Amino acid sequence: MHLKQILKKNKELFIKKWFRATIDTYPAQSAKILGKDSNRFDNPVGAATHETIEDVFNLIIGDFNQEILEKTLDPVIRIRAVQAFSASEAVSFVFALKQIGENILDDSLIREFDKLVDKIALAAFNKLMKCKEEIFLLKATESKRRIHRAFERAGLVAELSEEDLLGSKKS
Repeated sequence: MHLKQILKKNKELFIKKWFRATIDTYPAQSAKILGKDSNRFDNPVGAATHETIEDVFNLIIGDFNQEILEKTLDPVIRIRAVQAFSASEAVSFVFALKQIGENILDDSLIREFDKLVDKIALAAFNKLMKCKEEIFLLKATESKRRIHRAFERAGLVAELSEEDLLGSKKS
């Protein structure tokens, strides 16, 4: 049987195990809360994580495209980018798929599946770096604004336009 067919057949099991493995990357108390309810209002992080995992898995068994994959990973990566995760910890949930695959797939398909997981991990890392860059730029812009306001209050500078504040971002 072809890899995608086996993945389709075991879709619910993969998603359930992958979600659990992802939630388990959080501290125990947080994992307990995040894994409980997938209601968007009661548990927005858990719901976004579950939806993203399901969407990524649907992409795997459908038409796999690296560019679309990064967009699909966006919600969970954005959440993990602002949390206290290192870069490796933030994308580590992707590698949990390898362990899940080893327990479900035949040995003849493991290598092909591992290559697929590696592509997902690279896309997750790319997305994480883009998110970290956005965070850095937001912080830098806010620092410029605060310093400029302090100088304005002290009467040391004239008012800057939004374009002046964002000038270094365009460079």
